[in-house]
Amino acid sequence: MTLFVFFESVAWDWISIIAVVIAYVFVIYLVIKTLLQNRNPVSTLSWIMVLVMIPFLGLILYFLFGQKATKRWVFKRMRNKEIIQMREISEGQLETLQSIDLVEDRYLNEYHKLMSMLLKNNSSFLSSNNHIRLFHNGKDVYSSIYEDLKAAKKFIHMQYYILEDGEVADKVTEILVEKSRQGLKVVLVLDGLGSRKLNDKYIKTMKENGVEVLLFRPVRFPNFANKINNRNHRKIVVVDGEIGYTGGINLADKYLIDYGKEGFWRDTHLRIHGDSVKMLEAIFLIDRFYLTKHIYDNLEPYFPAVATPPGKHVQIASSSPESGSANIHHAFFTAINTAKKSIRLVSPYFIPDESLLMALKTAASGGVNVEIILPGIVDSYFVQYSARSYVQQLLHHDIDVYFYEKGFVHAKILLIDDLLSIIGTANFDYRSFYQNFEISALVYDQPITQELIKQFEKDRMDSEKLNLKEWRRRPIKNKVFESIARLYAPLI
Repeated sequence: MTLFVFFESVAWDWISIIAVVIAYVFVIYLVIKTLLQNRNPVSTLSWIMVLVMIPFLGLILYFLFGQKATKRWVFKRMRNKEIIQMREISEGQLETLQSIDLVEDRYLNEYHKLMSMLLKNNSSFLSSNNHIRLFHNGKDVYSSIYEDLKAAKKFIHMQYYILEDGEVADKVTEILVEKSRQGLKVVLVLDGLGSRKLNDKYIKTMKENGVEVLLFRPVRFPNFANKINNRNHRKIVVVDGEIGYTGGINLADKYLIDYGKEGFWRDTHLRIHGDSVKMLEAIFLIDRFYLTKHIYDNLEPYFPAVATPPGKHVQIASSSPESGSANIHHAFFTAINTAKKSIRLVSPYFIPDESLLMALKTAASGGVNVEIILPGIVDSYFVQYSARSYVQQLLHHDIDVYFYEKGFVHAKILLIDDLLSIIGTANFDYRSFYQNFEISALVYDQPITQELIKQFEKDRMDSEKLNLKEWRRRPIKNKVFESIARLYAPLI
């Protein structure tokens, strides 16, 4: 019996040694692979640290969150006439901007560099015949969307990160089914992770009634590991090619509730009527193409002429991990560096890379008034600990930081001076800038910016302003958690 126990002990020792050796072989392989991918240096170092310091858990985390997409789904693969025309418009506008020394239009003068960057890198053509309506809560935007969906005469294209069971899902399903029965082409794209909890009855009902429902990278075994990242975080609605919506609001009942687990959900969305809807439609069609590998033979009905009088200057920026350029990150960085008087930022998740953090601190040091509203009530403690690790640096550089207390602030807004507004789906964090499929609208317009500034001031009144001396006296355990979470910030 003793001899058996001895051999059993030796066998387990050898199994343990072999397991450790195999684990470290994988660690070395993944470290080399990560280095050769030439990622963001901070992200690379963070993953190497995870793999080396906690090899077994690190391997699991890497396979769940650390794999980098390798496909290149680029705008230029779309060869249809309408897409080519949009790209040609962008190239023509870029050439025009580069060939003139002085532009009479105030917005073109102020944001010449930003506009040119998006024209060159993102084919984000600039249109000036857009009418904009802003929404600051779910109830109002849902009422408007329902009304426009019911009035649709040709087609409906919708794309959301989250569609949750409940009253909103019931209403959306009802309208889409009815319009499909009327003979309209109706397509709904849902993210496979964000909408994973949606009851299958909704999808079944829509499909049985002719609605094309597509899941973007559904998360299922055995492909779970390489699909938990690179999510489609976009929110897009296009009705008849003339009316479009985008912003931060998903389709969920929590936006209908004034008080709940996180309280009132404060968010921002916008409705566009004009030529910028064409860019929303192009992005939607490209995402659909990724999922179906099919494009309509004739795209002309989806890009109609829009009889909208002159209005707001708008560019639509999109970015994805496979686009080859972090367009929305570049737009934020360039916009911040153009600020002369003020920067106002609202984001539910604040995990900036060093370039954006330095841009904010440099602006504040140069006399620009920088204000940031972050959630006081949180929905993810680890992410918020990471976000709060930046607060002391911000306060030290005379940046005003506020914690929103009325509920959960989910809006993603950047306001530059009183002229430029950026509203969209992208949070101010690594995941949105480098990993997710995102979309943002850049509105070059003083009245729209002023309206958003008024809402910002209202949100500020519902927030607690942080004080540097008091912040330094926060509990030591908070400081420890923040420092640990900060190390892994590039990974979340």
